[in-house]
Amino acid sequence: MIQELKIQNFLSFKDEVTFSFEATSDTKLQDYYIVTQPDGTRLLKMAMVYGANASGKSNLIKAFQLLRDFTKKIPKESDINTSFIPFSFDDTKEKPGRFELLFYIEGVKHKYQLLIDMNLVHEENLLFYPSTQPAIIFKRYFNKKTETSIIEFGPKIKISNQALEAIQLKTLKNTSVLVAFKQVNIALPELAIVRDWFELQLMGSINPYHFLTEYSDHEIKNDARIKEYALKFLKEADFNIVDILFEETIKPITDELLKIIEIAPIYEEEKAKIRKEKVLHQQETIFSHRIIRKGKEEIHPLPKERQSRGTKRFYGLSAPFFYTLNRNAFLPIDEIGSALHPLLVIHFIKEFLKNSVKAQLLFTTHNISLLNEKDILRKDAIMFTEKKQDGSTELFSMAEFPIRKELSYYNAYKHGKFGAIPEFE
Repeated sequence: MIQELKIQNFLSFKDEVTFSFEATSDTKLQDYYIVTQPDGTRLLKMAMVYGANASGKSNLIKAFQLLRDFTKKIPKESDINTSFIPFSFDDTKEKPGRFELLFYIEGVKHKYQLLIDMNLVHEENLLFYPSTQPAIIFKRYFNKKTETSIIEFGPKIKISNQALEAIQLKTLKNTSVLVAFKQVNIALPELAIVRDWFELQLMGSINPYHFLTEYSDHEIKNDARIKEYALKFLKEADFNIVDILFEETIKPITDELLKIIEIAPIYEEEKAKIRKEKVLHQQETIFSHRIIRKGKEEIHPLPKERQSRGTKRFYGLSAPFFYTLNRNAFLPIDEIGSALHPLLVIHFIKEFLKNSVKAQLLFTTHNISLLNEKDILRKDAIMFTEKKQDGSTELFSMAEFPIRKELSYYNAYKHGKFGAIPEFE
């Protein structure tokens, strides 16, 4: 589980901000919201972020996505951009950005630190807490003279010189040590458990423009459990849907179409299959709708393209939601209410809190009507972003404000008590 993420000089986060899942001492809804770690730290399962347009909400989601990509993806060359983007409105853009992530793996606290610019990694450190004091797993810095990364493992980590050399050779200047470790056949449990956490527990972020339905199509085809879960999920959005089917057609493929497919955002395994067979297997997703007509039940197939935007959006969320709960993972969603009825979003939140054991959800939203749902909200789970005059983002929690419990969160926010609202001249 994630405790906090500190960000400095990344997109609109010029000065250091801290996003935190750490709960206050408030006991409200703690059975649904809070997971207590062995060291006594109380962590929230869910947090939501409000703010005006262009205030930096999406940039918080992008910070988590950058860490996920950086610790997972293998760059093909050493001169490929790191995907880091600094604050751009002053000379801060010439400096590296800083990230610090505190998280727990099987109850043990870990700290991951990254100092990075658009071209290279200046520093990368990983520590864990076998006791109240931290111990180094590895420290990494960039040697400007040799233009290479130097890696040093802590005294508690047993690693041979040969293994260290193998990892160091794979650690390009724009590459994480965790990515380098994925490419070598070395047993290093302290590093393996962190590599797996970034791989499985840090889910890819979801934004309003993602083609989520294709992702859920792929997962449902390969796992009957996800299909069963998706059908249950869909009944909340459209109670008529009783089955999901896939109809296949086979078409010969031209050389011109093959060039297009090579750069298309589809799974590599599918591209390899197309290259080999020289045909295109097209599958259309069909939803079976159950209706009652003249007192009798009828089943009618409708292609996915004829479903409502809200139904397709909810269907697309089904596979990520399934994996998040089953892996006890962290899922960031930008604009959770995109194409969804507000009551459906409330249902989504309730289902997550009810079914999550150690899974965590972070989402941004403009839907201030959610603030009326005080029976499912905690003050420390509500965050705000506000743009300052210099264009940078400030991040803060409702828990910082002395608002009485009986007062309306909705009215307080609407009337500017917390800031983080559009300003009109």
